[in-house]
Amino acid sequence: MAMTVVHSAPRLIGRDCVIAALSAVVNNAPGAPPALLVIGQAGIGKTALLRRAAAGADDGVQVLWLAGASSSPVHVRLATVLWPLRHHCEQLPWGLQRVLRNLFDGGETPHAYAAPLADAVVALLEATSAPTVLLVDDIDQWGSDAGEFLFALVAQLAGTRVRALFTARRRDVLGGVARSIDSIDVPPLSAASSAELLDVQPHQPDRSVRGEVIRWSRGNPLALIELARAYGRNKTRTFHGATMNELAGHHPVFVNQIAALPADTRKLLLVAAAATGYESIDAITRAAGRADDFAHWQPARAAGIVEFTDDRRVIFANAIIRSAAYAAGDLGMQRAAHVALAATPGLKESLRAWHLAAAAPGPDEEIAQALEQSATISSCPGTELELARALQRAAEMSPQRGDAARRYAQAASAANFGGDPGWAMALTDVPLREAQDADVAGFAALTRASALLQYARPTEAVDTVRSILDGRRPVDRHLELALLYAAAGAAYYSGELDHRRDLRRWLETLELPTVASRFSLPFPVGVASLQRAHIAMYAETAGSAGARPRVFDRALLRPQPGTPANMARRLIAGAMAYSSEDTAVAAQELGIVVGDVASLDGLRGFTFALAPLAWALLDTGRWEELTHLLTAAAPISAVRSITLVDREIKACTAALLAFRGDVDGASAALKEARAVAPGSAAPPRATEVALMRASGWIAVVSGDFEEAYRRFGAMFLSNADPAHFVISYRAVADLAWAATRCGRTEEVAPLLVRISRQVMVKPPARLRLLQHQATALATAGHRAERHYKLAVFDPAGEQWPLDRARARLHYGEWLRRARRPAEAKLLLSAALEVFERLGVQPLSEIARSELRAAGVPDTASAPRNALHALTAQERQIVALAASGLTNREIAERLKLSPRTIASHLYHVYPKLGVTRRHELREFTS
Repeated sequence: MAMTVVHSAPRLIGRDCVIAALSAVVNNAPGAPPALLVIGQAGIGKTALLRRAAAGADDGVQVLWLAGASSSPVHVRLATVLWPLRHHCEQLPWGLQRVLRNLFDGGETPHAYAAPLADAVVALLEATSAPTVLLVDDIDQWGSDAGEFLFALVAQLAGTRVRALFTARRRDVLGGVARSIDSIDVPPLSAASSAELLDVQPHQPDRSVRGEVIRWSRGNPLALIELARAYGRNKTRTFHGATMNELAGHHPVFVNQIAALPADTRKLLLVAAAATGYESIDAITRAAGRADDFAHWQPARAAGIVEFTDDRRVIFANAIIRSAAYAAGDLGMQRAAHVALAATPGLKESLRAWHLAAAAPGPDEEIAQALEQSATISSCPGTELELARALQRAAEMSPQRGDAARRYAQAASAANFGGDPGWAMALTDVPLREAQDADVAGFAALTRASALLQYARPTEAVDTVRSILDGRRPVDRHLELALLYAAAGAAYYSGELDHRRDLRRWLETLELPTVASRFSLPFPVGVASLQRAHIAMYAETAGSAGARPRVFDRALLRPQPGTPANMARRLIAGAMAYSSEDTAVAAQELGIVVGDVASLDGLRGFTFALAPLAWALLDTGRWEELTHLLTAAAPISAVRSITLVDREIKACTAALLAFRGDVDGASAALKEARAVAPGSAAPPRATEVALMRASGWIAVVSGDFEEAYRRFGAMFLSNADPAHFVISYRAVADLAWAATRCGRTEEVAPLLVRISRQVMVKPPARLRLLQHQATALATAGHRAERHYKLAVFDPAGEQWPLDRARARLHYGEWLRRARRPAEAKLLLSAALEVFERLGVQPLSEIARSELRAAGVPDTASAPRNALHALTAQERQIVALAASGLTNREIAERLKLSPRTIASHLYHVYPKLGVTRRHELREFTS
């Protein structure tokens, strides 16, 4: 290959650290080695990394590319890449010229990889006028002399303008030479990066196989891309693993590599590809008819096709090579491999049943029963996902449709618990369509409703439950309760009054179970009364759109006997505490359920707890914990395609960043949360209303209180009914503050009165305090002070530090204007301490300006000459605003937008030490 200059390259997902290391070498960064060896398995993206590093080369750097995987002799490829530089040979000593001319003339090169040639190559590259980067791909494919040449070349680079990057699949092939050069391993992609890479592929697999594509690729980009291409094109909703023969056809290189191996080695690889991954090397070797003779593995290991683990398992380099190995045999050979594996002495019954099913020519109830009986969490060698695979295969092997429906329903539940809602939802199709047993249909509906809610489709989730409870109602009381509980969660997120009315109607005829279901349900029967209380909390709000959940009953915090029941109790109680504004309890209980965020994968079917926990941490001021949770939760929801949690996490992120004044970050999170993902609808009402509040705060931080008033106002309907029966009420003080800042106090007052009538009937402490704060902001005189005191001095308010600090700020502002600066200073100082601790920069600036205006000793009031610190345009806007013009009138005069005027004034106020428009007159009189 000739000289290569790469101007651009696509972004490589999940490779930032590796790219940084390569770029440092290419651009001769301080401390970077002159050469770097990049090690990674086939398909891991080494060539793409070289291209990306070349694209990032500084201007003037020449890039030379030497590929290793070619049938041409190495000295021919080396001569080709150096050919454009041959005229520089004349600058070199005669000895080096002779070596290079022999290379260019195609003469004999008995020492092609020895030190003389390395000396000559480096000298030639140094003779050019530009720094040079030599990229050598797959150097371990060159042959036995590659190491010698590599060592000799690297030894000459120190102190020169020549840099080098080498790639190799295996370090051991290069022997001790690999230890003489700096190296970096390219690790498999993380699950989150694999999900991101999958989402940008032109051929998207069905959601039902998306999770399996990610898992089977094992972080290998090539395998993931080819799996996505194959499943995206054929549109299948059943994952076939290594048995999907068409995968091998996309990469004839691997097919040819397998075909070039000895027959006995190919047979070993075929049996290994047919295996599940849990069989030992010994079992595979014997099943291939080689007894204890392991010599025939050596060609495959030498070629880097397989490797052995410390626990004597066989691992293929990637899923495509495994598929090629399986496809190398015909159908008879493949079945024979499964039969031989099934006959292995001591094999687990679940694995034996799996292989018998793979070898069977058609449905077989005996095999189906064996799969179902052995596929339990205790005997299945993997997780719930392994259980789902076995039960799905049992369903496929079932001659009777009723048995198939039951097994599909069980497989769906296992897949859902395993964190793959797309697969779970696909598995519910047969039981919902064909099951004659009402309990089986109800169990499938429960899983489907859960999956739909995870995809942020709560209305469809309620519809699914309704199709069962208003049709063939299950006989299983425990299952019936589980269906109502799922509908209650969906009703919360939808916010629909009709859904809460359904809950009330269904609850009237519900009988609490006394025995556990025959199905595996999310909660044990011991917490049935708690589940009923959770359902009732929402059912009791069905009387009107403005009704909200009653105060949380702390009796639910009593421990339950047994760890599973107690964890279930914490989850239910935490969710109820969150909805009823007892957020400190919610944070405590849900925090214990989630545990260490490093093990979020262990949440199984309880990933929903992440969303209320995040909001509870935000409300209670535990923002460091929240930041840690948001960072850990984002990849979990992305990998599992849990759209609801993903959006809720982004909505909470937007709110946190808005509070801290990061407009760009909050706006980006807001946009991502509102984006419609494939297979999901627009954000449900609960999420959308939370996003409305975040967008209102973005407007506040931008200084546009008119826009903030509009956005907070959208959280309530014209008749004061909440847009969402829980979340809307949390913004009542936001709405009142925005109204007072943009001169709409009289307009908002009647709305606040109507909201108060709905909230102040046995309200939870938080809403009572927010309502007092809102009323005080929109009221004048002694009545306002009475409400301020109720909002500020109630001890219950300490669990919501930001709400309490805002109440202190507003009361301090009111006291200062009432010419009571001594009292104002105490409140403003306390508010500022909280704002600074939490990092609420916008409110910190307001508190500081109020303190200056109140005459705090160490920060004197802004002097009249503070105007000189403003820009000419800011001074002009201040003069016009002080004269009594509105933002719109000023905008018309200056040919700007009203929002721009509002933003200028928002940033001017702290500079002048004022907080109200009329105070600007002091600077223009």
